Amino acid sequence: MIDWDKRYREGFYDGLSDPHELLVRFFPSIPGRLVIDIAMGNGRDAVFLAERGFKVIGLERSWEAIRRARVLSLERGCPILFVFGDAEQLPFREGMADCVVVFYFLSRKILQHLPKMLRKGGLLMYETYLKRQNLLGEKRDPEHLLDDGELFSVFRHMETLFYEEIITRKDGKKKAIARFVGRRL
Repeated sequence: MIDWDKRYREGFYDGLSDPHELLVRFFPSIPGRLVIDIAMGNGRDAVFLAERGFKVIGLERSWEAIRRARVLSLERGCPILFVFGDAEQLPFREGMADCVVVFYFLSRKILQHLPKMLRKGGLLMYETYLKRQNLLGEKRDPEHLLDDGELFSVFRHMETLFYEEIITRKDGKKKAIARFVGRRL
């Protein structure tokens, strides 16, 4: 089991301050104001949304990540509701959110539950690594990597607004990722 607090304290995620590109591109399509950020990390996406008037609930299992996200939200003057908890035990009721965002977290136990958290017409934005990532460099646990086409298949009952599987390069590192944006019908 990874000690997430230790990873944050040791600076593993330092320098990650910009919101994810997928969120920046599609946030204007969010049909309401309540967004749940699953496995929020340091809060960069939650703060981005809160600064734009969204009510954001950030779920995170690392107290250190929550502390950092809270500092960032206070510095920027944007309130966020922080929930300490395990994303594999989603503490949210069905139909409560206008949008759910998940970046670089994968638990197959919850994939089918994510669309249920959305109101009718709500958006799901999801981005994470593909198994092909292990061919590009740093090895990751295959249990937490997607098969090609898996994300699209899991959310096939949603209206797909955007989907891609790509290899990107940023700061000299390659990433094999899948990106999905879909609307609950």
